[in-house]
Parts: sequence; structure tokens; C-alpha cells
Amino acid sequence: MAAGLLLAVFGSSPLIESFTLSGELLASLPAVLSLIAFVAYLRSGRFGWLIACGLLTGAAVTIKQSGFDGGLAAVAYLLLCRRRQGLAPAAVIVASAVVPVAVSALASPSFSDWWYAMVTYRGQGDSILSGSASERFSQFRDTFPHALQALALPALLAAYGWRRSPVLARLWLGAAALAVLGGGNFHAHYYVQLGPPLALLGGVGAARVLERRSGLMAGICAGLAVWSLAAVVPLWFDSPAAQARGAFPNDPHLQHDAEVIDYVRQHTRPGQPIFVMWAAANVYYGADRPPPVPYMWFRNIQAIPGALDKVHAALASPSRPSLVVAEQPAGSLDSSGETARLLSEHYRPVKRIGDVVIYQAN
Repeated sequence: MAAGLLLAVFGSSPLIESFTLSGELLASLPAVLSLIAFVAYLRSGRFGWLIACGLLTGAAVTIKQSGFDGGLAAVAYLLLCRRRQGLAPAAVIVASAVVPVAVSALASPSFSDWWYAMVTYRGQGDSILSGSASERFSQFRDTFPHALQALALPALLAAYGWRRSPVLARLWLGAAALAVLGGGNFHAHYYVQLGPPLALLGGVGAARVLERRSGLMAGICAGLAVWSLAAVVPLWFDSPAAQARGAFPNDPHLQHDAEVIDYVRQHTRPGQPIFVMWAAANVYYGADRPPPVPYMWFRNIQAIPGALDKVHAALASPSRPSLVVAEQPAGSLDSSGETARLLSEHYRPVKRIGDVVIYQAN
């Protein structure tokens, strides 16, 4: 009960963007179910539960590459606690996990495109082993204090109950931490993946506090709970713009996107393409207007070979998008100046909403 309460309250904090439908949040369901299946195997000894654990792990990975934490914890438990006897069960989990991944690869129209999307794209610059180390540290510095404030109470309780907690739960937290580190970019919603294992371990710590009737520890926990909630409760009474400013301090355009979406809907027809430059896929969704190219985030256009060329072709085409929503300046991604030149040649600015400039085709 304590674990469920900790996850429901602190794991859903807007400080870690858990109200957004991120891949980490979606993948957490099959990841948790994979561990439930593994615990069922430990109790019954039936290999069918191992297969279920592996299949669910593979399903989690196809949702988000970092969704391996449940399966990795199960395999690590078998190898550490059962050693040689754990080799065969561990192999069953790994082999079963490959099945959903293989099915998704074979079902893809192009295996090379699938491989690029699932593996190569991350390795180019979106992992802890690639890209700028200073940029990685800067992202960590920006988001970790918020994650700490959101998850401080379950983290403290996890540490308090660490010695009496199940080995599997400890391994799960380690696997989840490895998944967060592997992502490299340290976006706030990456920390959502730590919520379930921290809550489980925190539940053990909460039980220890109750059993020992530790007034000092209970007081510290109450203080941390107030500290975490103090950053969240005021948002309930704020305007949507203020809520966006509080939850996404590094994305100022979100304070104005509702007004931007209204403008787009009023000045375009359903089905008429628009181009959002460079990173605000929510505008496409909210306005219900299609993009002219299949890349809707900054990093996609920056990293995928040929993506920027497709943007240039779309802006120069006779059937070019009727509106360009400049959520970020053209030069912030395209240092060549070609995007800015095409905007100057084929578009004119018609509306400014906050820092967002909207261009209309000539």
C-alpha cells in the first residue's frame, strides 16, 4: 500500500513531466508486468512464466529502448543468486525477449530504416557514450534538482529500508538507473523510469518506519513530502501559461502554444499541411494539421541524413506549407542559412505570439 501511494503521489509529479505520455511511461507497464511474471516463476518454478517475462520485456523495449529494466533485473537475479542453475532460465528470458523485437523488425517495411530508428539513431548522439560531455552535464544539472525534489521521499525511504529489501527490487533500481544513464540526454521525463522501483523500495522503508515507530525518521519524511508537494500544489491554481512555465522552464513556447494552435486552426483548412520549426509536435496534434515531412522534433531533423534537405524541398515546393510556425529561429538548427533564405523568398511574417513567429506563404 505504501509503495502504491508513493508512486501515485510522487511518481506522478509534474517536475518529472509524468503527466505527458512519454515512451518511458508507456514502457513501464510491460516492464512491471515482466517482473510480476518473474516473481510468479520464482514461486511456482514454471518456465511459462519465464517466457512471459521475456515477451513482456521485449514488448517494453519495442515501445522504448530503455524499457529493458525489468528483464535485466530478472536475468541479473538469476545469474547472481542461482549462478549455474540460473543460466538456463536467464537464457529463456533473453530468447523470449528477442521475439517481439524480431517481429517488429520483420514487420517493418524496411529493416534498415527500423535498425536506424531503434539503434543507429540513438548511437549518433543520443546516448551517454556519444555527443558532447559538457552538454550532457548541462542537461543533468538542469533536470536532476527537479527529479530530486519529486522523488526525494521515496528515495530516502528506499535507502532506509535497503538492507531488508528484496534483492530483486534492488537490482531493478540499478537496471532502471542504467537505463536513465544510457539515454544520455537527461530530459526530465527520463526519471519517470525510476519511479516504480523507488516506490517499491520506499514501501519497504515505510514499513520499517512504522514497525520501529521512528519519530525522527517520520518527521524527516514529512518534511520531504512537504518540500516535494510545495513545488506542485501552487500549479493547481495557476493559469495554463504559468503551469507550462513551471513544468517546462526550458520550453518557453509552451506558454503560448494554445494561442498558436487557435491561430493555425483559424487560418488553415483541415488536412492542409503546416511546418513547425523546429520542435513542437504538439502544435501539429493540437491543430490537427499534418506536417510536410515525417520529422517533427529538433533532433530528428538535425541527426537523420537527408531530413533537413526534405525540409528545404518542402519549403521550396509549389505545394509548400501554407504556414510556418517558428517556435525556434531558423538558424538554431540550420546554420547554412538555407532555411532562412527560403522563408525570406517564399514567406512573410504575419503574426507574433510571444516568441513564436508565424509565417504565411506568399
